[in-house]
Amino acid sequence: MEPGELLPACAVREIAEETGVQVCLGPQLGVTAYPVEGRQKQVTYWLAQVRHSAAILARPYVEPASTREINETRWVDQTRAQELLTQEYDRHLIAHAEECLRQGWGDSTPVMLVRHGKAKNRLKWNTDDSLRPLKKRGRHQAENLVSVLSAFGISRMFCSPWKRCEQTIRPYLKASGIRCEFPDVLSEDGYAANPYAGRELLRALLQAAPAEGPTALCSHAPVLIPLMRSLGNDFLRETLIPLETGESLIVHVIPGVEADPKLIAVERAEAEPPAVTRGISQKSAQARSTGFCVRSARGGRWCAA
Repeated sequence: MEPGELLPACAVREIAEETGVQVCLGPQLGVTAYPVEGRQKQVTYWLAQVRHSAAILARPYVEPASTREINETRWVDQTRAQELLTQEYDRHLIAHAEECLRQGWGDSTPVMLVRHGKAKNRLKWNTDDSLRPLKKRGRHQAENLVSVLSAFGISRMFCSPWKRCEQTIRPYLKASGIRCEFPDVLSEDGYAANPYAGRELLRALLQAAPAEGPTALCSHAPVLIPLMRSLGNDFLRETLIPLETGESLIVHVIPGVEADPKLIAVERAEAEPPAVTRGISQKSAQARSTGFCVRSARGGRWCAA
């Protein structure tokens, strides 16, 4: 990872560097670690899809990797990938990715729940709480969030009208050029007055996402905690613990029975770069010596990133 880089941003950057392809991340496939030169290298894998999205506009220019680092770039199917890979874990991962695609994961769309960045102290704020802004750390988190929203291809945005939430998404709106809706039900007071409407909004966004595209909503802890609990019992490990300021919960959905969305995977994205400690360095999977791609049954090209 580059200094100050977040893991999802690292994954899409490495893919762009080594393949020239801009992708948006789908569901996470797994994490592994192995020793390299006396240190543990941790590798995170996602399904990813080539998308034509405004989210790409929010990414910095990526310098192509030197041809001395890459022997060949090509698309291969699952069978050929199994033949080319040398690590047993990678072969298991390809089989897992292919099974996920058979189950419809190739049609998934992310919906992100974002908590606003670190704001000024509530107890020391003497005026209207809706006007309480981000502090310096929160503004840095908002800048970091641009790369995470872009990595997952966010093209629709819904946000609390309160200032600290608006400031959190403002850098991404400026970088991507997308528009945002500000429903009052995502504010603390609006949700407290009508929590049913808040849950219905989330349900509507989850239901519409496969047709409308990757979506994010930015709100407050008192709103996000019950919304996360409303996602059900299948992903309690990810939804029971409240989000930290600037952190995101990514919910991957596919069309379900009678138009109800089906949740297939949930993950969290940090607001700040993880510290590299105890000799453990985090890298995207494309930093490994062997990259690979898989193709869905419909012919849509997906790569394991």
